[in-house]
Amino acid sequence: MYRDNSLIPKEAIRMAALGALSAGSRPYADIAGEVRQFAARIVGPSLDLLGSSIELLKFEGLIAPVSGEGFEDNAELRLTDAGWTALKDYLTAAVRPGANDLNKLVIGLKLRFLHLLEKEEQIEQIDNLRALYQGEHARLFDLLTHEEWQQGHLRAWIEMEISQVEDRIAWCDRLAAGL
Repeated sequence: MYRDNSLIPKEAIRMAALGALSAGSRPYADIAGEVRQFAARIVGPSLDLLGSSIELLKFEGLIAPVSGEGFEDNAELRLTDAGWTALKDYLTAAVRPGANDLNKLVIGLKLRFLHLLEKEEQIEQIDNLRALYQGEHARLFDLLTHEEWQQGHLRAWIEMEISQVEDRIAWCDRLAAGL
């Protein structure tokens, strides 16, 4: 993790693999394919997000084979107690400010597996996400107040970004209210 308790790319991929096993044991190839496909659909193809191998998760004791050994025989894998703890740590990690591909992936994974947390933890994570968007809103609004930078089509773009972040804040409110 970074110093601010947010996930590095490798940890986002680990969260995806551990989360993929949260509903029960699955074959090695299914997990690997799902992680790769989910990440690619959120952020596009990225060498930075190839991440650690499932074998490393096995070596670290976060997952264990139910049958078979590993990649070679498409072993059936399951989460260990340590794996559940790691997944919860990833789900409750901070999200860094700013809109980038890693943040999109982390937020997508958190939302995908949010139901695995206790209700209070779910609300806390949604509140943290809302606070992130509020910070983004303040930054964009400040940018909008600088008339000297409003040449060309910048103002229209900033207004569009503000509208999108306001929609995200409202979405967080609706999501939290529905829990």
